[in-house]
Amino acid sequence: MAIIFRVLITVLGAMPACVAECLASGIGWLSTRLPSKRLRLMKRNVDQVLGLAPHTSFAQTFYAQVFSSQIRCLIDTCRGVIWPGSVQIEDGNDWVDLVRRLESDGRGIIFMAAHIGSWELAANKIAATCSRHVRVLAKRPKVPGGAAALEWLRGKSGVSVLWSHKKSLVKDMMSALRKGEHLGMVVDQKPEGRVGDTVQFFNRPVAFVTGPASMSLRCDAVIVSVAVVRTGMRRFRLMGRLVFDPRSARDLSGEQEAVHVSQLCTDEIEQWIRLYPEQWTWEYKRWIFNT
Repeated sequence: MAIIFRVLITVLGAMPACVAECLASGIGWLSTRLPSKRLRLMKRNVDQVLGLAPHTSFAQTFYAQVFSSQIRCLIDTCRGVIWPGSVQIEDGNDWVDLVRRLESDGRGIIFMAAHIGSWELAANKIAATCSRHVRVLAKRPKVPGGAAALEWLRGKSGVSVLWSHKKSLVKDMMSALRKGEHLGMVVDQKPEGRVGDTVQFFNRPVAFVTGPASMSLRCDAVIVSVAVVRTGMRRFRLMGRLVFDPRSARDLSGEQEAVHVSQLCTDEIEQWIRLYPEQWTWEYKRWIFNT
């Protein structure tokens, strides 16, 4: 199965731009007309959070845009990872210079990403920018061969995978940061068992993963945000900034400080989504609604 995934990734990456555009538009249109759990979750989230009622034509157009955007980003990601330089990534706010300055003091960096745009190209850009080793967290895919394919794809980007199901995960993360290595985390998924810091996300309480805050405070590691959003055919924009430095922490207790850091991370993700709402994966169960 891993070989099949590799072939599929290569075929997608080699697809002509005009064909990719037609395919993405067609899948986006079709996905809004075939009943699915993903579509139901998206409709509920968009209705409750953005206030777009599912029956409106504006909402229907938005659903199609979300699905189409995912396909466009997937195809461009495959191309950009397999053939470096074939996809243009513009550094929107001197992110590369920021990371290189932060690396110069020898501390580890926690790169905080989200399921917006292309998080795989974000990993690719992190590895290309950093002079030290980068490890990225990932949930092990349930599809046979998926784990091997993901390790191969991220290996092409120059990063190694830390699987989140391993009992030694926390120890491995701390060890990497204390050696001056870097960690990459996609942090907008729900925590296991919904156990995490409670923060405000689009003015609603949600449980946020504790990894970035706890690792930053325990290992004296800075948190840098990173997002690579699509701006056109085979063109992306790199966004990000310094989100938190434990050496400038406020005078709060350990638990209060951790929640404060988690809220800073959540605010950053929300800002991205408000700028590029169609490029975020709305079909995840992140909120619990009473109605």
